[in-house]
Amino acid sequence: MKSFKAVLVLSAITLLASLSQAQTKNLKKDFQTLGDNQDIVERVKNLDNQQRMRVVQNRLVDRNNRLEIAGQFGLVSGADSYVNTKNWGGILQYHINSKWSIGASYEKANNNLTDEGTRRYDAAYACQNNKAGACDLTAPRVDFPLETKLLSVSFYPIYGKLNIFDSSIAQFDLYTSLGVGRKTLQSGGTNVYAGSIGVGVWINSLMTLRLEGRYENYKDLLQTENRQQNAISAIASVGIMVW
Repeated sequence: MKSFKAVLVLSAITLLASLSQAQTKNLKKDFQTLGDNQDIVERVKNLDNQQRMRVVQNRLVDRNNRLEIAGQFGLVSGADSYVNTKNWGGILQYHINSKWSIGASYEKANNNLTDEGTRRYDAAYACQNNKAGACDLTAPRVDFPLETKLLSVSFYPIYGKLNIFDSSIAQFDLYTSLGVGRKTLQSGGTNVYAGSIGVGVWINSLMTLRLEGRYENYKDLLQTENRQQNAISAIASVGIMVW
């Protein structure tokens, strides 16, 4: 009897082992022949392994149909080599949307002679007051700006965000502008054409900051000749959004 039970147990174990081995062989065969399934092969081929996803966060400050008022200060380089010019003024900027704005600006000029201009004037004055003999040294002719009025169109193609000392996030835009207007010089008025590149920082929905480099082209109006002048200004402005 005991031997019969032992035979039954041994037979059961042998049968289970055979079934397990057969299942394992079938599973291995399925994996080995996976590439033979044409439907699966076509699906793998159709996968776009070059697909990319672009995520752009919304702008922090809404500039659609908004008005910006700012005060500005500029340092001028170029133009008359004997005169230093600093500009104070204001700008009114209407933002049509986040990409385009139109503006109007007014600048009042503050002028003084450069070191070389002062030296030339002092030398000419001393020469003319020399009673000992003739003097052929004359003061240089200068023409300097008094005020500038500009109309401009600005385009903002690139924007990003700034982390300000881990305390807040500010949005900034890189922009370019084209402008046309009138410049009043000591000798009279003349047309002025301007082109600018700059960055506008929108600290929050009210406060704005701009840093800009501007190129200006105009003619001064000396009595004997008109000279083509090229001036470059570095401008900083601080403003507010009024609505």
